[in-house]
Amino acid sequence: MEELKSPPTGFLQLKGVSPAEDEIGPFYYRKSELGLECGFRVKRKNCNGLGTAHGGVLMSFADYSATMVALQGVKENCATVSFNCQFIASARLDDWVEAETEVVRRTRSMCFLTGKLVLEDRSILTFQSVVKRLSKS
Repeated sequence: MEELKSPPTGFLQLKGVSPAEDEIGPFYYRKSELGLECGFRVKRKNCNGLGTAHGGVLMSFADYSATMVALQGVKENCATVSFNCQFIASARLDDWVEAETEVVRRTRSMCFLTGKLVLEDRSILTFQSVVKRLSKS
């Protein structure tokens, strides 16, 4: 049986908004003086045959981080229209992975972001994302 490890203090899960993220994750967030921090613990279901975090899971978490940061401080929805990433290193079972994401530019209709996934003090993935800003219905 897989041991359940909690996220670091203050991290919360946003449940029920995106069933896909609930199933892949759970992914977590917390607000701090640095802005919005996102993280997730690599579970067995997140691993590939090599015993490392599956690239698709890392990409999904990076996309989660980008959309969470894009939506911070605004009352709208968004949809990813472009996402590029570069894999640098791997994460393993039970590793805590965090995202460092920033808004590069926000226009009337789009939000451009860049970021990286980090494990302790090393980058494991870098990414660039563009999301379409959508009004809440």
